[in-house]
Amino acid sequence: MTGALLEIADLRIRFAGAGEVVRGVGFALGRERLGIVGETGSGKSLTARAILKLLPRGAAMSATRLAFDGIDLLATGERAMRALRGRRLGLVLQDPRFSLNPAMSIGRQIEEAWRAHRAGSRREARDKALALLEAVRIREPQRVHGLYPHQVSGGMGQRAMIAMMLAPDPDLLIADEPTSALDVSVQGQVLSVLDEEVSRRGMGLILISHDLALVRSFCDRVLVMRQGEIVESCAAAALASASHPYTRCLLAAQAELLA
Repeated sequence: MTGALLEIADLRIRFAGAGEVVRGVGFALGRERLGIVGETGSGKSLTARAILKLLPRGAAMSATRLAFDGIDLLATGERAMRALRGRRLGLVLQDPRFSLNPAMSIGRQIEEAWRAHRAGSRREARDKALALLEAVRIREPQRVHGLYPHQVSGGMGQRAMIAMMLAPDPDLLIADEPTSALDVSVQGQVLSVLDEEVSRRGMGLILISHDLALVRSFCDRVLVMRQGEIVESCAAAALASASHPYTRCLLAAQAELLA
């Protein structure tokens, strides 16, 4: 892909005693929505964390190429990676209860995310935090700004997490099962917020999920992973007619659940 935002070639991740758990993964990403689907343990989240170089202890990674906007991440040290992670690479995790600081108000956390990568006053940071809370469709942003994570619902906490990740205005957002801990009625709201912000900001998005129907409706392209490998790559609109037997089994299984 010419001018790709992200390029990965022959990514491999291994654990001592367990062998390779991600094998030969490769793809390119532009400023688009890419879904990565597969069963639990298929390597989806490890692949995403490899991009951020945030793999669990004991994991060893290698790749022929791992580049973000022309930057060789394989040759990038931890200090430079910390700057990239917050400023240009964002990560939204599954459950805000484990992502937000319980001892700090929601507004202050968003302000700190902004000030870590921007030169500005406390007043400017507060104004930005309030604007972000409003952007992710939180009613009464002034009130929610002063609340702590345990004082808000799961859906509101997830939207606050998205606001915090959007504060530095990243180029690539990785959302790892961002709606699986939410009620169905709230899932659509959170995805709609992501959709609006990705479109408005012109970001790249990687959405990790086990829900094929979700990525088919939300993403531009889909990668299907099985046992650490990509077994299928297709346009999201063509997912229903995917040809790989594993993808067909996933589609059939989810159709039965929805029947």
